[in-house]
Amino acid sequence: MKALLFLLLATPVFAETPRPVVTEIISPDAIRARSFTGVIEAEHQSALAFQTAGRIARLDLSVGDLVTKGQVLATLDQVTLSEDVDAATAALASARAAADLAAASFDRTTELNSRGVASTQALDAARQARDTAAAQAAAADANLRRAKDAEGFGTLTAPEDGVVLAIAVKPGTVVAAGTPVVTLALGPGREAVLDLPADYLSLLSEGSAFTLFSRVTGAAPLTGHLRLIEPVADTATRSRRIRVTLPQAPDLWRIGALVRAELAADAAPVITLPLSAIADGKVWVVEAGRKTHQLPVTLGATLGDRVVVTEGLAEGQEVVVKGVHSLVEGQEVGARE
Repeated sequence: MKALLFLLLATPVFAETPRPVVTEIISPDAIRARSFTGVIEAEHQSALAFQTAGRIARLDLSVGDLVTKGQVLATLDQVTLSEDVDAATAALASARAAADLAAASFDRTTELNSRGVASTQALDAARQARDTAAAQAAAADANLRRAKDAEGFGTLTAPEDGVVLAIAVKPGTVVAAGTPVVTLALGPGREAVLDLPADYLSLLSEGSAFTLFSRVTGAAPLTGHLRLIEPVADTATRSRRIRVTLPQAPDLWRIGALVRAELAADAAPVITLPLSAIADGKVWVVEAGRKTHQLPVTLGATLGDRVVVTEGLAEGQEVVVKGVHSLVEGQEVGARE
């Protein structure tokens, strides 16, 4: 019995082996590592159309052309428009002659009726003919004014300086009034159009700053600000389109150029963790001596497989991200993996 007790006392007691864990060092800039591609568009666009129907006679433009305010962009067939004016003028002259004749006939019938020669029915018919002819003359006059207006609307001009984005018709095409002919980018304003995952939008607020990088050689990065989040999501990708204004963008930032955008460095820091690091609203942090300690945290929006931590953690802390359900307070863990 004494020998057994001696053996038990002499047996060395081995310390518990530190538990291997997978951890992550808190960095408020991790979310900014995500970047998104987009394209440069004009901040203001306008589709121009003729105010009258006609056949396109001249359209000497190409996509990408620079135009100036008042420049003629397209014209309708002036011969056809002039012929319409001539026809309307002749129709008005005929209608007026018919109206004069009907008025004179009514006067004669009125005189004859007063002498008892013409019947009341004949007087009523003459009055109706006079009124009808007068109405037809008024309609012909309106048609002439419309034809003259159309002749004046046969030229399409640029409302201000811009760039040709699209041309919808070709010379010889017959267009109706209001049919888009040319689309212009108006003014110097530019904006970046980006498609972002819907869950990422929870990090953005009105005016959020983005740093944009152009693929054009020599184009320095620009800082833009969120102007609009379009309300409808893409049905295929579930992404949402945003528009970021680029005030005073240099000429190198041309319309149609591809860009890459990320949250600006001076934007509010955002701390995120994998969802696997959260256990009942708490996380395990590794403190001095590689000992674990559980902390409560306040969570924000979910970003895919990560979640925003709004309170409870600070930059530089080491957080266990895998195996959190098998840890206990004060447990020693191994080196970070």
